[in-house]
Amino acid sequence: MASLDDARPAAEPHRDPTEWGRLVESLDIASIFVVIGGWLSPRLKSEVDIEDIWQETLWCSWRDREQHVWRDLAAWRRWLLSIARNRVRDAGRNATRQKRGGEQRAAPFSLLAGDSVSALLPPGSTTPSRVAGFRERARAMEVALESLDGELRPIVRLRLFEELPMREVAAQLDLPLATAKERLLRGVTRYR
Repeated sequence: MASLDDARPAAEPHRDPTEWGRLVESLDIASIFVVIGGWLSPRLKSEVDIEDIWQETLWCSWRDREQHVWRDLAAWRRWLLSIARNRVRDAGRNATRQKRGGEQRAAPFSLLAGDSVSALLPPGSTTPSRVAGFRERARAMEVALESLDGELRPIVRLRLFEELPMREVAAQLDLPLATAKERLLRGVTRYR
């Protein structure tokens, strides 16, 4: 069976509106919702919707698609996650600014074009029913992740959800690689 990467007619599929929609569909968006939710503080979770962060991420990636050099789907997903992390940081700065009596809060991204930003994105990017399904699946993933022991949770999150290489996971958690691999095996088994 051919993979998504094998079926691409273009060398830069993230720049083609029809291919871009297929690329977005091929991502495990529920797991991306879990990653984004993990970056939000409890206070920020009450002020910002994960879906808005994701919509902003998609919009920014489409707007800035010329800046990304296509290698493969995994590299594109990492690029999207870096954009999402920046959107979370911006949301945190905006919330802090408003708390100090600064500028007015920016309108949620979903209000820019009515109920969604689909008018600003290539066709097939997202729909309200898909987002609801992603949200439901992400919640189930979060519950399963939260049920893990404290030492297993960050390893499973970094490796399975953020898709970091094991060496980077071990380095971030300041663990020997062998210990990180053993904990990942235990964590993945319990997570499933």
